Amino acid sequence: MLIGVLSTNASPGATTTAMALSSVWPSPVVVVDADPSGGDILAAAGPVVEADREHNLLELMRLGRQGQIPQVLDSQITTLPSGVPVVAGLAHPGQAGGVPWTDLAEGLRAVTHRDVLVDLGRWGVPYAPAPVVRACDLLLLVVRTQLRGLRRAQRILPLIREDLDRHNPGGGSLGLMVVNDHGPYAVADIVRSANLNVPVFGELPLDARTAAVFSEGATPGRHLDRSPLARALPTVVRTIGQLAQQQRALGTRAPLLRQQPMTPTPVPRQPVEVPAPGVQLREMARGTRRLTAVPSTPTGTENS
Repeated sequence: MLIGVLSTNASPGATTTAMALSSVWPSPVVVVDADPSGGDILAAAGPVVEADREHNLLELMRLGRQGQIPQVLDSQITTLPSGVPVVAGLAHPGQAGGVPWTDLAEGLRAVTHRDVLVDLGRWGVPYAPAPVVRACDLLLLVVRTQLRGLRRAQRILPLIREDLDRHNPGGGSLGLMVVNDHGPYAVADIVRSANLNVPVFGELPLDARTAAVFSEGATPGRHLDRSPLARALPTVVRTIGQLAQQQRALGTRAPLLRQQPMTPTPVPRQPVEVPAPGVQLREMARGTRRLTAVPSTPTGTENS
Protein backbone atom coordinates (compact mmCIF):
# COMPACT_ATOMS: atom_id res chain seq x y z
CA MET A 1 0.00 0.00 0.00
CA LEU A 2 1.09 3.55 -0.66
CA ILE A 3 -0.17 6.16 1.80
CA GLY A 4 0.68 9.85 1.44
CA VAL A 5 0.81 12.38 4.24
CA LEU A 6 0.78 16.05 3.33
CA SER A 7 0.20 19.36 5.04
CA THR A 8 -1.24 22.80 4.46
CA ASN A 9 1.60 24.76 6.02
CA ALA A 10 5.04 24.44 7.51
CA SER A 11 4.32 22.82 10.85
CA PRO A 12 1.05 20.94 11.31
CA GLY A 13 2.86 17.65 12.17
CA ALA A 14 2.81 15.70 8.88
CA THR A 15 6.29 14.20 9.27
CA THR A 16 5.74 13.34 12.92
CA THR A 17 2.36 11.82 12.08
CA ALA A 18 3.84 9.56 9.41
CA MET A 19 6.58 8.38 11.75
CA ALA A 20 4.22 7.83 14.68
CA LEU A 21 1.84 5.77 12.52
CA SER A 22 4.67 3.62 11.25
CA SER A 23 5.87 2.91 14.81
CA VAL A 24 2.85 0.65 15.42
CA TRP A 25 2.22 -0.45 11.83
CA PRO A 26 1.30 -4.16 11.90
CA SER A 27 3.32 -5.17 8.83
CA PRO A 28 6.71 -4.21 7.34
CA VAL A 29 6.69 -0.51 6.55
CA VAL A 30 8.97 2.36 5.57
CA VAL A 31 8.58 6.14 5.73
CA VAL A 32 9.92 7.82 2.59
CA ASP A 33 10.73 11.52 2.87
CA ALA A 34 9.61 13.08 -0.43
CA ASP A 35 9.25 16.65 0.81
CA PRO A 36 10.43 18.86 -2.09
CA SER A 37 11.38 21.61 0.35
CA GLY A 38 14.13 19.43 1.78
CA GLY A 39 13.81 16.60 4.24
CA ASP A 40 14.44 16.82 7.97
CA ILE A 41 13.38 13.31 8.88
CA LEU A 42 16.90 12.47 10.06
CA ALA A 43 16.55 15.07 12.81
CA ALA A 44 14.96 12.27 14.79
CA ALA A 45 18.23 10.36 14.56
CA GLY A 46 20.32 13.09 16.14
CA PRO A 47 23.59 14.54 14.82
CA VAL A 48 25.26 11.15 14.58
CA VAL A 49 23.71 10.43 11.17
CA GLU A 50 22.92 13.94 10.02
CA ALA A 51 25.94 13.86 7.72
CA ASP A 52 25.11 10.40 6.37
CA ARG A 53 23.87 11.03 2.86
CA GLU A 54 24.75 7.66 1.41
CA HIS A 55 21.25 6.39 2.03
CA ASN A 56 18.65 8.83 0.72
CA LEU A 57 16.00 9.56 -1.86
CA LEU A 58 18.38 10.61 -4.63
CA GLU A 59 20.47 7.49 -4.19
CA LEU A 60 17.27 5.43 -4.28
CA MET A 61 16.39 7.02 -7.61
CA ARG A 62 19.90 6.46 -8.98
CA LEU A 63 19.99 2.79 -8.03
CA GLY A 64 16.34 2.24 -8.91
CA ARG A 65 16.51 3.31 -12.52
CA GLN A 66 14.67 1.18 -15.07
CA GLY A 67 11.98 0.10 -12.64
CA GLN A 68 14.26 -1.31 -9.92
CA ILE A 69 13.02 0.79 -6.98
CA PRO A 70 11.26 -2.14 -5.24
CA GLN A 71 14.44 -4.21 -5.45
CA VAL A 72 16.79 -1.53 -4.05
CA LEU A 73 14.45 0.18 -1.57
CA ASP A 74 15.72 -1.68 1.49
CA SER A 75 19.32 -0.74 0.75
CA GLN A 76 18.45 2.92 1.35
CA ILE A 77 16.64 2.46 4.67
CA THR A 78 18.02 3.86 7.93
CA THR A 79 16.42 2.68 11.16
CA LEU A 80 15.98 5.51 13.67
CA PRO A 81 16.33 5.13 17.44
CA SER A 82 12.54 4.98 17.65
CA GLY A 83 12.63 1.83 15.52
CA VAL A 84 11.05 3.60 12.53
CA PRO A 85 12.64 2.67 9.16
CA VAL A 86 13.03 5.69 6.89
CA VAL A 87 14.48 6.78 3.57
CA ALA A 88 16.01 10.21 4.09
CA GLY A 89 14.93 13.05 1.83
CA LEU A 90 16.56 15.84 -0.12
CA ALA A 91 19.41 17.83 1.35
CA HIS A 92 17.93 21.14 0.13
CA PRO A 93 15.04 22.43 -2.04
CA GLY A 94 17.31 22.97 -5.03
CA GLN A 95 17.47 19.23 -5.61
CA ALA A 96 13.71 18.85 -6.09
CA GLY A 97 13.72 19.95 -9.72
CA GLY A 98 15.94 17.03 -10.68
CA VAL A 99 13.87 14.29 -9.07
CA PRO A 100 11.91 12.14 -11.55
CA TRP A 101 8.74 12.12 -9.43
CA THR A 102 6.82 9.98 -11.91
CA ASP A 103 9.44 7.23 -11.72
CA LEU A 104 9.34 7.44 -7.92
CA ALA A 105 5.54 7.19 -7.93
CA GLU A 106 5.53 4.11 -10.14
CA GLY A 107 8.35 2.52 -8.16
CA LEU A 108 6.81 3.04 -4.73
CA ARG A 109 3.45 1.81 -5.93
CA ALA A 110 5.11 -1.37 -7.18
CA VAL A 111 6.61 -2.18 -3.75
CA THR A 112 4.95 -5.29 -2.35
CA HIS A 113 7.19 -6.43 0.50
CA ARG A 114 6.53 -3.29 2.58
CA ASP A 115 3.79 -0.75 3.00
CA VAL A 116 5.04 2.74 2.20
CA LEU A 117 4.14 5.92 4.06
CA VAL A 118 5.43 8.89 2.11
CA ASP A 119 5.91 12.35 3.59
CA LEU A 120 4.87 14.72 0.78
CA GLY A 121 5.51 18.01 2.58
CA ARG A 122 3.33 21.01 1.82
CA TRP A 123 0.93 20.87 -1.07
CA GLY A 124 1.42 23.34 -3.94
CA VAL A 125 5.10 24.24 -3.52
CA PRO A 126 7.41 24.42 -6.56
CA TYR A 127 8.49 21.05 -7.92
CA ALA A 128 5.84 19.32 -5.82
CA PRO A 129 5.77 15.50 -6.16
CA ALA A 130 2.40 15.58 -7.94
CA PRO A 131 2.74 12.12 -9.52
CA VAL A 132 3.36 10.60 -6.08
CA VAL A 133 0.30 12.39 -4.69
CA ARG A 134 -1.83 10.96 -7.48
CA ALA A 135 -0.41 7.45 -7.08
CA CYS A 136 -1.29 7.10 -3.39
CA ASP A 137 -3.98 4.66 -2.32
CA LEU A 138 -4.82 7.04 0.52
CA LEU A 139 -3.99 10.70 1.10
CA LEU A 140 -3.97 12.15 4.60
CA LEU A 141 -4.05 15.93 4.89
CA VAL A 142 -2.85 16.79 8.40
CA VAL A 143 -4.69 19.70 10.01
CA ARG A 144 -5.02 21.06 13.50
CA THR A 145 -8.17 22.33 15.14
CA GLN A 146 -7.16 25.99 15.13
CA LEU A 147 -9.23 28.26 12.90
CA ARG A 148 -6.29 29.51 10.84
CA GLY A 149 -5.24 26.02 9.75
CA LEU A 150 -8.81 24.99 8.99
CA ARG A 151 -9.32 28.03 6.78
CA ARG A 152 -6.21 27.17 4.84
CA ALA A 153 -7.43 23.59 4.44
CA GLN A 154 -10.77 24.93 3.23
CA ARG A 155 -8.97 26.79 0.44
CA ILE A 156 -6.67 24.05 -0.79
CA LEU A 157 -8.81 20.92 -0.42
CA PRO A 158 -10.94 21.70 -3.51
CA LEU A 159 -7.73 22.21 -5.50
CA ILE A 160 -6.29 18.86 -4.41
CA ARG A 161 -9.60 17.13 -5.09
CA GLU A 162 -9.82 18.73 -8.53
CA ASP A 163 -6.33 17.57 -9.46
CA LEU A 164 -6.99 14.01 -8.27
CA ASP A 165 -10.31 13.83 -10.11
CA ARG A 166 -8.75 15.19 -13.29
CA HIS A 167 -6.00 12.58 -13.37
CA ASN A 168 -7.65 9.64 -11.59
CA PRO A 169 -11.43 10.14 -11.57
CA GLY A 170 -13.41 8.58 -8.78
CA GLY A 171 -10.50 8.01 -6.42
CA GLY A 172 -12.24 9.25 -3.30
CA SER A 173 -9.09 8.62 -1.23
CA LEU A 174 -8.50 12.08 0.25
CA GLY A 175 -9.28 12.77 3.90
CA LEU A 176 -8.16 14.54 7.04
CA MET A 177 -5.85 13.44 9.81
CA VAL A 178 -6.75 15.79 12.64
CA VAL A 179 -4.24 16.70 15.34
CA ASN A 180 -6.40 17.84 18.22
CA ASP A 181 -4.61 20.81 19.75
CA HIS A 182 -7.70 21.96 21.66
CA GLY A 183 -8.67 24.57 19.12
CA PRO A 184 -12.15 26.13 18.88
CA TYR A 185 -13.56 23.28 16.76
CA ALA A 186 -14.50 19.86 18.10
CA VAL A 187 -13.16 17.15 15.81
CA ALA A 188 -16.63 15.74 15.19
CA ASP A 189 -17.78 19.13 13.90
CA ILE A 190 -14.78 20.06 11.76
CA VAL A 191 -16.03 18.85 8.39
CA ARG A 192 -19.51 20.31 8.89
CA SER A 193 -18.52 23.57 10.56
CA ALA A 194 -15.52 24.36 8.36
CA ASN A 195 -17.21 23.19 5.13
CA LEU A 196 -14.31 20.95 4.18
CA ASN A 197 -16.38 18.28 2.39
CA VAL A 198 -13.94 15.42 3.05
CA PRO A 199 -14.02 12.69 5.69
CA VAL A 200 -11.93 12.62 8.84
CA PHE A 201 -9.83 9.45 8.64
CA GLY A 202 -8.43 9.75 12.14
CA GLU A 203 -7.73 11.92 15.16
CA LEU A 204 -4.52 12.14 17.15
CA PRO A 205 -3.98 14.17 20.32
CA LEU A 206 -1.39 16.91 20.51
CA ASP A 207 1.16 15.11 22.70
CA ALA A 208 4.36 17.14 22.43
CA ARG A 209 6.44 14.94 24.71
CA THR A 210 5.75 11.73 22.80
CA ALA A 211 5.86 13.47 19.41
CA ALA A 212 9.41 14.64 20.20
CA VAL A 213 10.52 11.00 20.28
CA PHE A 214 9.64 10.76 16.59
CA SER A 215 10.47 14.28 15.42
CA GLU A 216 13.54 15.16 17.49
CA GLY A 217 14.91 11.83 18.67
CA ALA A 218 14.05 12.61 22.29
CA THR A 219 14.65 9.90 24.87
CA PRO A 220 11.45 7.89 25.43
CA GLY A 221 9.95 8.06 28.90
CA ARG A 222 9.44 4.95 31.02
CA HIS A 223 5.72 4.79 30.25
CA LEU A 224 5.75 5.91 26.64
CA ASP A 225 3.20 3.25 25.70
CA ARG A 226 0.71 4.85 28.09
CA SER A 227 0.97 8.33 26.60
CA PRO A 228 -2.07 9.89 24.88
CA LEU A 229 -0.48 9.60 21.44
CA ALA A 230 0.54 5.97 21.95
CA ARG A 231 -2.96 5.00 23.08
CA ALA A 232 -4.58 6.67 20.07
CA LEU A 233 -2.30 5.23 17.37
CA PRO A 234 -3.60 1.62 17.05
CA THR A 235 -7.18 2.65 16.28
CA VAL A 236 -6.05 5.19 13.69
CA VAL A 237 -3.66 2.71 12.07
CA ARG A 238 -6.42 0.09 11.85
CA THR A 239 -8.75 2.55 10.12
CA ILE A 240 -6.35 3.92 7.54
CA GLY A 241 -4.94 0.47 6.84
CA GLN A 242 -8.38 -0.84 5.98
CA LEU A 243 -9.19 2.20 3.84
CA ALA A 244 -5.90 1.99 1.94
CA GLN A 245 -6.40 -1.70 1.22
CA GLN A 246 -9.86 -1.00 -0.11
CA GLN A 247 -8.52 1.71 -2.40
CA ARG A 248 -5.71 -0.53 -3.63
CA ALA A 249 -8.27 -3.20 -4.48
CA LEU A 250 -10.19 -0.64 -6.54
CA GLY A 251 -7.00 0.28 -8.40
CA THR A 252 -8.05 3.92 -8.73
CA ARG A 253 -4.56 5.36 -8.33
CA ALA A 254 -2.73 3.17 -10.82
CA PRO A 255 -3.42 4.77 -14.23
CA LEU A 256 -2.46 8.09 -15.76
CA LEU A 257 0.72 8.67 -13.75
CA ARG A 258 2.58 10.06 -16.76
CA GLN A 259 0.37 13.03 -17.43
CA GLN A 260 1.64 16.59 -17.31
CA PRO A 261 3.01 17.83 -13.97
CA MET A 262 0.72 19.72 -11.65
CA THR A 263 1.18 23.47 -11.82
CA PRO A 264 1.58 24.82 -8.28
CA THR A 265 -1.49 26.85 -7.42
CA PRO A 266 -1.01 29.79 -5.07
CA VAL A 267 -3.00 29.38 -1.89
CA PRO A 268 -4.96 33.06 -1.31
CA ARG A 269 -5.92 -6.80 1.53
CA GLN A 270 -8.09 -7.78 4.24
CA PRO A 271 -8.42 -5.58 7.28
CA VAL A 272 -5.05 -5.38 8.99
CA GLU A 273 -4.55 -6.74 12.48
CA VAL A 274 -3.04 -4.15 14.79
CA PRO A 275 -0.67 -5.48 17.45
CA ALA A 276 -1.38 -4.94 21.11
CA PRO A 277 -1.14 -1.18 21.80
CA GLY A 278 2.30 -0.05 22.82
CA VAL A 279 4.21 -3.27 22.03
CA GLN A 280 6.82 -1.53 19.90
CA LEU A 281 6.67 1.58 22.03
CA ARG A 282 7.50 -0.43 25.14
CA GLU A 283 10.56 -1.76 23.34
CA MET A 284 11.57 1.82 22.59
CA ALA A 285 11.27 2.75 26.26
CA ARG A 286 13.75 0.07 27.31
CA GLY A 287 16.61 1.64 25.42
CA THR A 288 17.74 3.41 22.25
CA ARG A 289 18.30 1.22 19.24
CA ARG A 290 21.43 1.34 17.16
CA LEU A 291 21.14 3.10 13.82
CA THR A 292 21.50 0.57 11.05
CA ALA A 293 20.97 0.46 7.34
CA VAL A 294 18.60 -2.38 6.48
CA PRO A 295 20.28 -4.86 4.10
CA SER A 296 18.72 -5.04 0.68
CA THR A 297 16.21 -7.82 0.08
CA PRO A 298 17.34 -10.25 -2.66
CA THR A 299 15.23 -10.08 -5.78
CA GLY A 300 12.41 -12.59 -5.77
CA THR A 301 12.15 -12.93 -2.01
CA GLU A 302 9.75 -10.10 -1.28
CA ASN A 303 6.66 -10.86 0.74
CA SER A 304 3.31 -9.48 -0.25
